[in-house]
Amino acid sequence: MAPGAVVIGGYANGVSALRSLAREGIRTAVVLTRPHDVAHLSRYAHESHRVLDLHRRPDGLLDLLEEHGKRWRGWAIIPTNDDALVTLAEHRERLSRWYPPTVPDADVVRKVTVKTNTYRAAQEVGVDLPRCYGPASRSTAARTDISYPVVVKPRESNRFWERFDRKLFVVQSPLELIAAINEIEGAGLLADVYDLIPGPDSQFYNYTVYLDRSGDPAAEFTFRKLRKAPSFYGVARAAEPADVPELREPSLALLRKIGWRGIASVEYKLDPRDGRYRLMEINGRCYLSHALATRCGVNYPLLSWREHAMRQRVQASSNGWGGLWTHAHADLLYSVVEDRDESWSWPGFARGYLGPRIDAVWSAADPLPFLAQWLGTARKAHREVREGRTRETVTHRLQPMPVAHSTGRKVL
Repeated sequence: MAPGAVVIGGYANGVSALRSLAREGIRTAVVLTRPHDVAHLSRYAHESHRVLDLHRRPDGLLDLLEEHGKRWRGWAIIPTNDDALVTLAEHRERLSRWYPPTVPDADVVRKVTVKTNTYRAAQEVGVDLPRCYGPASRSTAARTDISYPVVVKPRESNRFWERFDRKLFVVQSPLELIAAINEIEGAGLLADVYDLIPGPDSQFYNYTVYLDRSGDPAAEFTFRKLRKAPSFYGVARAAEPADVPELREPSLALLRKIGWRGIASVEYKLDPRDGRYRLMEINGRCYLSHALATRCGVNYPLLSWREHAMRQRVQASSNGWGGLWTHAHADLLYSVVEDRDESWSWPGFARGYLGPRIDAVWSAADPLPFLAQWLGTARKAHREVREGRTRETVTHRLQPMPVAHSTGRKVL
């Protein structure tokens, strides 16, 4: 019997990974790491396990993998969140007794998961970056040359998200910066203050790639985000394929400088002030919208499984599909609760859903994960109405749209 795959994380990208593998006849196990995970309900999850609070107790995952090591020997492990990625990297040698390593070693992974390390490597190979004003500290807040608004980005995104349920802080003034610094210091986290790149969500572009064990690009795919959850600050909720060849060389130079192998998604934002693509971050795992790449012929979980579990040489190329990827649950929720500009229209929004489309979670052949997402949201909303906290399920993640002080206009 061919080896299977263990997907770590049961959020939307975990659901997509299960489908990408199981539809190829690969046996799968999914490990849930968050209370709201839904991947275990998929018909493509042949078995499921639960290891909550992975970021606090990585030993739970290690114990599970060792417990099933004899039965799962030779299976590929597919991480879908940074906590899983870091745990697998830090215990790579220990787990190699049973599982082929699918992620780089811990030193390499820290160059991706710790923002300052990523940006240091980017500087060394000449990749454009947002301007950094320094660490999120009182001495930085005292600088007189800061052009507001700015963003305060965590050095370790997964820990920041766990604490604040958002990717970053946007601040409009020195007083707001001091308040953000107080919150970050109170949480025991580290962050830095960066120039805010103006422009809408549709100016975020991702070059994605699978680097094989020799460091060569075995598959490549580029997409752009159309809408984020929440807008401007969050993760993708709608995206489409894109052709941006100028992102390839700087991305490969950066990943090779880091020493990366496997799946990578390198995110940029197009700066309208000078037309340069500025690096935002790198994800070194199955990123949220990887189902779009799969629909376009680049199945990243399958490539990882084939290279590591089957020890095959791998290669894939895009088939040219030109439809839309959505995470409908997030897309609909945020479209309802967020402020919308004058160009927004519900008919325009709906048109995207009428054309060729692939969803992160919804599938007519596998509907239970999607239904569970909405049931969970309905339960939260009911509880909040009962407690007088209407709409907090989504709105607690929203931040004010940044405004340029020189013009008084939103910078979107």
